[in-house]
Amino acid sequence: MKQLLWNNLLVLFSLLGIPALFAWLLTMINRRTKANLVNRFGINSQVYWGCLGIVIHELSHLIVAIIFRHGIQSVRLLKRPHLHPDTDENDDLALGYVNHTWNQHSFYQRVGNLFIGVAPIFGCTAALLGLDALFAPGLAKGILALAASPTNLQWTTSWHDMTSSFGSWWQLLLLLILTIIIVIGGFDLSPADYQNSSLGLTTATILIVVFTTLFTLLDQHATTYFHYIESFGLTIGIILCYSVIVSFVVMLLTSFLSNRA
Repeated sequence: MKQLLWNNLLVLFSLLGIPALFAWLLTMINRRTKANLVNRFGINSQVYWGCLGIVIHELSHLIVAIIFRHGIQSVRLLKRPHLHPDTDENDDLALGYVNHTWNQHSFYQRVGNLFIGVAPIFGCTAALLGLDALFAPGLAKGILALAASPTNLQWTTSWHDMTSSFGSWWQLLLLLILTIIIVIGGFDLSPADYQNSSLGLTTATILIVVFTTLFTLLDQHATTYFHYIESFGLTIGIILCYSVIVSFVVMLLTSFLSNRA
């Protein structure tokens, strides 16, 4: 019974808890950054500074919506926000959108709402890991090496991998610039994203608990299954920690610029 409870908590934290925690942190930080940019450079500056992240954000919604067989009504991967202070029209502050419909009687499509809502967290994380592998292979290799043994973290091996295969200075500079653009525009979940996720949260939680319980009680390879889940959660957590640090530094810099305006 104790092992069953532990396994359920482990899987729920790895698959839902870690993304939710970092989604909240990154949303709060990057909303402040966007506000600083708007105050200093105008409303369209958040598009210029976060364009790549916005595109990845919307693409993540779109791809997962297609996977869960939602009906795609309209898509805009990047757009400028519009203010209408002199008319009765509502301000259109969206930087992109994916409008989709689903069958409320479909269990599969209902669960999909959760993953569609938080898809940018995983999409931007995958993009950052891909950029690391392209421009700083040692960094990506070190992250994966550390996440491979979540119960026995190999700090020495990971550090060796990180420092043994770095790119040139221009590759590291380009990696930093692209990372900043992605975290500014990509990780900020909108109220609509949170609302959409809440529609499938209960169903997804029940589903995870049922499968975890069945694996614990019936599958002789359950240990391997839970090891992969831990590694996945740790990989996500490491990259998102990096994103939080970058986001916080960018927020401080934009706050400085905004205060000097």
